[in-house]
Amino acid sequence: MNPIRINQENIKVNMRLAKDVFNAEGILLVPKDTLISANHIVKINLYHIHDIYVYPQEEQVPPISQMRQALASTPAFIEFSFKYDRKVEDIQKQLAQIVDTGAINSEGLTQLVDDILDTTVSQSQLFSYMCRLNSADDVTYNHSMNVSLFASILGKWLGMSEISIKELALAGLLHDIGKIMVNQSILNKNGPLTDEEFAHIKQHTTLGYQMIMGSDLPYGIKQAVLMHHEKMNGQGYPLGLKWENIHAYPKIISIVDIYDAMTSDRPYHKRFHPLDVIRMFEEECYGFLDTQYLYIFLEHIAQNFIGEHVLLSNGQRGEIIFINKQSPSRPLIKKDDGVIIDLLKDGSVFIVDFI
Repeated sequence: MNPIRINQENIKVNMRLAKDVFNAEGILLVPKDTLISANHIVKINLYHIHDIYVYPQEEQVPPISQMRQALASTPAFIEFSFKYDRKVEDIQKQLAQIVDTGAINSEGLTQLVDDILDTTVSQSQLFSYMCRLNSADDVTYNHSMNVSLFASILGKWLGMSEISIKELALAGLLHDIGKIMVNQSILNKNGPLTDEEFAHIKQHTTLGYQMIMGSDLPYGIKQAVLMHHEKMNGQGYPLGLKWENIHAYPKIISIVDIYDAMTSDRPYHKRFHPLDVIRMFEEECYGFLDTQYLYIFLEHIAQNFIGEHVLLSNGQRGEIIFINKQSPSRPLIKKDDGVIIDLLKDGSVFIVDFI
């Protein structure tokens, strides 16, 4: 088979590398013939590797879980999904108004988040529902809604003030507003991006900042729009700043931004299981993201999945009954036969999906 060159946006789990992958300093990141895992994808993205060479493969579509369909048909989930979709439409209208007029209705935007949070009984229910929402065509607006929700929740876990939590929610809604101004055919392109196209998409941070810099929005919100792609080691964009020079809001937004992007369907990848993403954070993101915020996020978010029924890699099913603090991605599972398995001790078994 002849190798094919693909952009980082199109890398998928179980592709096989046709050439070694090196970082900018020439250090080997992933060797040739490696079967790509979710962790490898995160590493490639973190080091800003624009493209790789892989061998062609046939795409396989996973089976649909009947239990998942049953949950998605419950009245509570249907109500949540309906209200969520309406709020996303409201976000689209308000962001378009900002682009057209320059006027920012802060109270109206944050009220959208309050409304959607009020539709759920608990945080665990919110995370369960978010995992099961259908993918959407308007990725930017759904993503903005999700990041706003997750940022406000993380702000609560961090013990921040109500004012700061409201500002984080607004920062989440506005963080990708610059994407409205980039070429939409490039933004939604299914195929590989060229270096020039990738550079164009990266401009969304500065474009968004320019749109709001003259407003009376709080300083931290403006910083989140500009700097949510910065990295602690200075390898982010657009300014390449070290983490000590970055405001707390973009540090928080960057964490939940990555989490939502990885757990949502995109034109270039299917959603990853939330506990897979937590494991990627554990293994790949320390040193890139703020460690204090990241640890609290991982520990708390995993707690919300206690009680979830899961499918294991060995084909068995079970229920999450306890989260290991040492590794939140590897909880205790009570299998359907009543036997309890500790995934932290049994490294050969892992969670494939919620059911």
